[in-house]
Amino acid sequence: MSNTAAMSLSLLLLLLVALANAEVINYHTCTGTEEQCSIDEVRVDPCPQALENTACRIRRRRPADMTFKFTPKFDAEKLDASLNWVKSETELLPLVTLEQDACKSTSCPVKAGVQQTYAIQVPIESKFPVSTYTIRWALKDPVSSKRCCFNIDIKVVR
Repeated sequence: MSNTAAMSLSLLLLLLVALANAEVINYHTCTGTEEQCSIDEVRVDPCPQALENTACRIRRRRPADMTFKFTPKFDAEKLDASLNWVKSETELLPLVTLEQDACKSTSCPVKAGVQQTYAIQVPIESKFPVSTYTIRWALKDPVSSKRCCFNIDIKVVR
């Protein structure tokens, strides 16, 4: 086995271990997107609070691993990612440090009816105020504007 193959296998095994340790959490599909995409599972690591169905306690200055499985009901060459704080139904505040090219965290192009996994490490910066937030994840086709979208609750702690 070549060094490159061994390294790839090692990275895959580490990802599988991380996914196995992450907790499945509750989520709410965004209104109006049910016909465009199915969100199959959402995981956050660390989140032992998921066992009690409460908001994940995410520590500032530490990254959180967030993964979700989705099945788009549309074809797309690429997807744009967004992560926003839902301040109100009409006001979203974006997390600007998030990589917007979703194809770096899932495979592209996407095909209708084919389940995919999006996995990313989200930096929780020290400037984030300690509070409870509803955050909205979305993966959107920039051509058709169809999207996979859901909301989760988190609690940023010290």
